[in-house]
Amino acid sequence: MPTAICLTPDRRFFGPALSVASDILNCGLPPDADLFLVCEEMDVWPRFADLDESLRGRLKLIVTSFDDVTRNLPTNNNGEHAITRRLFLDRVLPARYDRIIPVDSDMTIVNEGLAPLISLDLGGAVMAAATDMISYMDFGGHLAAEFQAYRSSLGMRPDMLYFNNGLTVIDRQAWTKADLGNRTLRFIEKNPQLCLRFEQSALNALLKGDIARLSPRFNFMGDFMLLDLENEIRPNVYHFVNRPKPWQKGWAGEPRFAQAFKRWFAQSPWPDFPDDPPAEAPERPVNHDFRERLVAFLKTQRFADGWSA
Repeated sequence: MPTAICLTPDRRFFGPALSVASDILNCGLPPDADLFLVCEEMDVWPRFADLDESLRGRLKLIVTSFDDVTRNLPTNNNGEHAITRRLFLDRVLPARYDRIIPVDSDMTIVNEGLAPLISLDLGGAVMAAATDMISYMDFGGHLAAEFQAYRSSLGMRPDMLYFNNGLTVIDRQAWTKADLGNRTLRFIEKNPQLCLRFEQSALNALLKGDIARLSPRFNFMGDFMLLDLENEIRPNVYHFVNRPKPWQKGWAGEPRFAQAFKRWFAQSPWPDFPDDPPAEAPERPVNHDFRERLVAFLKTQRFADGWSA
């Protein structure tokens, strides 16, 4: 299936997005998938033309403007609109692409990467996404009650799983037919107090769990990294949802992720961009009760990508 894998960074995330793009290509792409960088002119870093041709030559850069859909939109907690760009990729991509895979710029892609998602059966759903920690916290996280109340405020039943929008697989025709881009923006404009996680919250409120469910292999985020679950889940996608990010001062996660970004940038036109990585990881005890409850729940789930706990 002709597939467009898309990164949509603003200026702050332009370099990290290129590192993610490099990961995606290193893991291998089927011949019917192409890799796009979709941004505005102000986002492109100086010396982009100096990027190694092995990467730049395989990236399809689309420079456009999203002002017509974002000018009246409230900003998110980080004061930007870039994450809403993925809502309108169906408008800017060439017509030949039937499937769209938007990817966040704060990820590390490993193993076989995104290739399994190219032929993923969506089962008639408009999109696929992985469950967010906002739902998995139900199984022992200290924020469980807060997150349950938040899902309820979005009109979601207690048994509806809230998904993370950092990596999704979209049926382009179904997305366009449902007018999900415009509907999501209208929801944000009308309910800014509910959209604490911006377009992610709005999409969860609109779709109410009616998606194909990806396993944690394709969005290994947040507290997953604190639960000693890597060997069991075998992630393809690590998602650094919290701040600081691995390339920023104060990164408190595994040094190997910060070191990987540091190595990539050292060979790029921007070798001084990342902060120096920490020498060792801080001691963080595993919450074994949370871990056991979460694994027990994962064993009851069926995932569109075929993974099982």
